[in-house]
Amino acid sequence: MAEVKHPPGSLSSRSIADELALPPGILQVTVVSPQGRVYEDQARWVTVRAWNGQLGIWPRHAEMVAALGAGLLSIGQPDGSMRMFALWGGFLRVGNDKVTILVDRAVAADEVDAAAAKRDLDETLEALRHPRTDEQFEELLEQRRWCESQLRLGDTSPSRSP
Repeated sequence: MAEVKHPPGSLSSRSIADELALPPGILQVTVVSPQGRVYEDQARWVTVRAWNGQLGIWPRHAEMVAALGAGLLSIGQPDGSMRMFALWGGFLRVGNDKVTILVDRAVAADEVDAAAAKRDLDETLEALRHPRTDEQFEELLEQRRWCESQLRLGDTSPSRSP
């Protein structure tokens, strides 16, 4: 029988219990938008909305590439704090404990313009009542997710807490 070659990061000689017993690792996370670098630092974990669902990324994650949809990006920092961003579109690449996220739009919690996001959401909801095509309907749904993500993110900002 031929020797089985395991992909990088897979369990080749240890059990799952051995893997779980390893000390927690660190991810290097970089987020870039057309306007420039949004975030670059170390992290314990990352969650982000991919085009077809939520992704959770931990150290030693398998290599992957994913298309992103509109939604929240959460980054668990080594000190236990969390950074959050609203994202729209782009791609994510994971490999060798590095997470690179290239996005079309990104907004940090302290940058959210809640009034503008609410106006955009109201306009989008009105347009959703009578979309002209299936493509327009899909675009409007993604626009709605973008607006809702900004509003949720704005609600989590410490500067907006009572």
